[in-house]
Amino acid sequence: MEPVFITRIELINSKHGNEVIEVKFKGIKTHNSYVTWIDPTYKNWSNWQHIIEVGNTKGIVLSNIKLKDVEKGVVNADCEPKLECVVTFEVLAELLGDYWDNQDNFNRMFGTDD
Repeated sequence: MEPVFITRIELINSKHGNEVIEVKFKGIKTHNSYVTWIDPTYKNWSNWQHIIEVGNTKGIVLSNIKLKDVEKGVVNADCEPKLECVVTFEVLAELLGDYWDNQDNFNRMFGTDD
């Protein structure tokens, strides 16, 4: 799956009655939206704890994300995400804007194959 950046981290009530952390993502190349729910009492918390702690104050890009439900854009919470980039929110917005502008300029000149 493509690299993603975190767009929102929020503590919510789950449908099972406990609180979970909802993490929303956006695909860097496709702009597709993705979501996962992390329960701090589950074993996979160790894969996400640092990401969630840092993601509350910094912009984060992740790779090695696996989908559980492709049609719904649900990320498998049991995957082991890899931190690719940790910067301020402002720097991340600037980097993504530059990347998207360059892709748009390239596509206008040469068309798209993907």
